[in-house]
Amino acid sequence: MVKPWYKQIWPWLLISLPVFSVLKAVHTVYIMNQQSPDLVVDDYYAEGKAINQNLSLYREAAARNLHAKVLLAGNKAVLTFETSTVLDQQVTLDFVHNTIASKDFKVVAERSGESMYVAELPVTPTGKWSLVVHDAANQWKLRAALSLPATEAIKLTY
Repeated sequence: MVKPWYKQIWPWLLISLPVFSVLKAVHTVYIMNQQSPDLVVDDYYAEGKAINQNLSLYREAAARNLHAKVLLAGNKAVLTFETSTVLDQQVTLDFVHNTIASKDFKVVAERSGESMYVAELPVTPTGKWSLVVHDAANQWKLRAALSLPATEAIKLTY
């Protein structure tokens, strides 16, 4: 006598493949919804206008002939300007993580000497970061791409 189909293994193996695929797809959609990307911008037009404004701030740094290097040692950041230009008592350092927006932070560096600024960082950053340095009035900006930990000073560019 032949067993009924539901008592044989082959139909159940064939049914289990699509069922497993559907369950895995539902799990993937659940994971995607839990960890949304930070890089998507809602208002592209406003972002484009802001990018043009930001470029003018870098051009202003070039017009002022600002050249600087930053050295990160532990939780300290030492910013050194090459020329002794007239600068404020404070500059702001914006650390932007390349992929995780919740890791971004901002610190204010205090003047320590003629052309040196020192800031204490809340964390010791590791990995890939973008650094933007600007004055309190936001008249100029310098930037650098960081790969940390770094053993040498990193040059900031326009």
